[in-house]
Amino acid sequence: MNLQKYALIAEIVGAIAVVISLAYVGVGVRQNTEAVQVANHQALVAMDMEKNAWLRDADFAAAYQLANDDPAQLSPARALQVRTYVADTLNAWEFAFITFRGGAMDETIWNGWDGFYRSQLATRPFQWFWHEYGANFSPAFRAYVAAVLDDADSGS
Repeated sequence: MNLQKYALIAEIVGAIAVVISLAYVGVGVRQNTEAVQVANHQALVAMDMEKNAWLRDADFAAAYQLANDDPAQLSPARALQVRTYVADTLNAWEFAFITFRGGAMDETIWNGWDGFYRSQLATRPFQWFWHEYGANFSPAFRAYVAAVLDDADSGS
């Protein structure tokens, strides 16, 4: 009988150890997810800061404003700069979209970035760029932007 008692106790201890181990793994996974989300947000901020450096240059800011007002007046070099700036911005939005969809970005952070990018999409340079080069982005992101544009067109 004593051997059976010891076996039962060992089974109970083993089951408790499994539960404790699973709880420990769960805490580790949650902490890792949070760390990945923070790292992705930091990467997006870095991408945004690099992109915003363009607008700190008065000559480029003037070219970007001209692209909003009358893009036909841009020199080929300035048009290339504006396209590159818009491409960088859309690449950052796609990065945010992919990381959010994959669960690697918190919804609150996503909503802030997404709102900003949506506002950019309403500008003339972004609309032109998307029309010309949007097909080069991932299918899921293209579908998302199409839905955003549809919402904007319907006044939602």
